[in-house]
Order: sequence, then structure tokens, then C-alpha cells
Amino acid sequence: MRIDAHLHCWKPECGFDNRPVADHAFYRRDFLMQDVAGDLAQGRIDAAVLVQTCPQAAETQWLLDLARDDARIVGVTGWVDLDTPAVDYAPLVAERKLVGIRAQLRRVADDGFVLRAQVMRNLAAALDAGLAVTMLAEPRHYAALARVLDELPPGPLLFNHLGMPTPETDRRTWRETLARLVRRPQTYVQLSGLPFLFGDAWRRPDVQSMLDEAFDAVGAQRLVFASDWPMLLRFASYGDWAACVEGFLARRAADAATIADIFGGNLARAMPRLSPPRTPHPSSQPTTEQHA
Repeated sequence: MRIDAHLHCWKPECGFDNRPVADHAFYRRDFLMQDVAGDLAQGRIDAAVLVQTCPQAAETQWLLDLARDDARIVGVTGWVDLDTPAVDYAPLVAERKLVGIRAQLRRVADDGFVLRAQVMRNLAAALDAGLAVTMLAEPRHYAALARVLDELPPGPLLFNHLGMPTPETDRRTWRETLARLVRRPQTYVQLSGLPFLFGDAWRRPDVQSMLDEAFDAVGAQRLVFASDWPMLLRFASYGDWAACVEGFLARRAADAATIADIFGGNLARAMPRLSPPRTPHPSSQPTTEQHA
């Protein structure tokens, strides 16, 4: 089962606040599952996790509505207001395809947001409820995250887009942070984000070498494949990124079991509530031509 761990859908007419994404004209249109279906099939991706874009509970409900009747959507990572006295997770846990919540730190001005007492309580409560916690964290959040990891109860954490390094990020600090994060059990890092973070420069060997650095710092059992569609589309096609990851794993001489883990097995551990289809989509089955 090959799964894309991070896919976005949105529909501007719904009126959700997906800034800063919508600040760019390229993204001010519908992006729905039918728009990416061909790319998923070509990349032999069986299923995807939809991820919140807007800090609004209504958007999470809209994503769950999309997921309800679409077998390709095996999970939804939603949004809750973490900076409240106590989040009631019961309604979310009742949703079969709700697999976790995301702390969208990028949209919060306070670098130490995760250290607020009620934020930490709500993150802990999500883990205690069996939900995965995903972090959209930038380098400015690294110091706070290093402190909060030891305070949280056991449970799966997933960091978006290689920890969101930018061209200005000190690579040594970034590598050390990744290694620090995964010292905590059940912590995972997405193999995604370079096209959006680095623009056209993502194709350069010195930028793609960050995949090697992440592999060495994190280890194959803590990495999960993700596309960040449609965010990458200004700089790469879905197929470009999937081929990049496949080529990288080939260069690292990853065996079939390791590739299967990065494209799905690790995500099943990072998001225990995932409910994948009972049988893989036909597009994931190699054809005679692909074997050649």
C-alpha cells in the first residue's frame, strides 16, 4: 500500500482562510481529488492523507466530508484551537477517517507557542486520545520543540516537509535538530517540501543532497513519503517529486522493504488510525512494461 502522507484540497468558494497560500494567484482556484487522480495513478500511489490548510474547524469538517465517500482518502489530519483551556477530542475521535491534528506553527507569530501550558495540555490530550500530532514547524521553532518533546506523553509525532528548512537555514543546525527529534520514540519526518521551500533551485544537486542528510540523520524507519500537492506545483509536477524520491532511494540502494516502509509502512506506524483500503489500487501494481 503506497500512501501520500500529505495532500491538500481546497475550494475558494467555501470561504476558508487559506492564507498565506491564497496570497499567490496560482493557488486561487479549486484543487480537488479529481485534479490529482491521474498523478496518483501514474506514481502508483494507492491513497492519500488530506491535511488541513486553514485554522478553522469548518475546513476540517469539509475535508472529512470529502473523505467519507472517497476510498483514496484514507485519513484526514485536522485542525483544533490548541490555545484554549481544553479541546474536546471526542467528536474528532468519533470520525473514522480523522487520523490526527496539526499544530500549524508556521501561522503563529509566537516562536514559543508550543510551550504555552494549555497548548501543551491539548497536544498531550490529542496523543492520549490516540491521535497523531503533526507539526508544521519552521527553524524559528526548533528551540521550543526541543524542550516540549520531553514533556509530551508517548504517541506519534510527524514533522512536515523535512522540518521546513529554507535556503537561509544553517544545514548543521537543521541536521542536528532532525536527529534530536527522532530520539523521541514514534517521531517521524516527511520526505517532502523541497520544491516549495527552494523554488526552482530544488533540482540542484546541493539542494537534493538534503534528502541524503535527512536519511542519515533520521534513518529509513522514520521517513515517510509526501508530496505537499498542490503546493509544489509552481516548481515541480507530482511526477517530478515522486521520481526524485524514487531515484534518491535507488541511489541509496534501499531494498524493497525499506522503500515499502517509506511509501506507507512508516506512515501506518505514525498514524495508527489510518484505515487503508483492503486491497491496493490497481495503479500500485507493477505492469509488465514497468518490470522491463
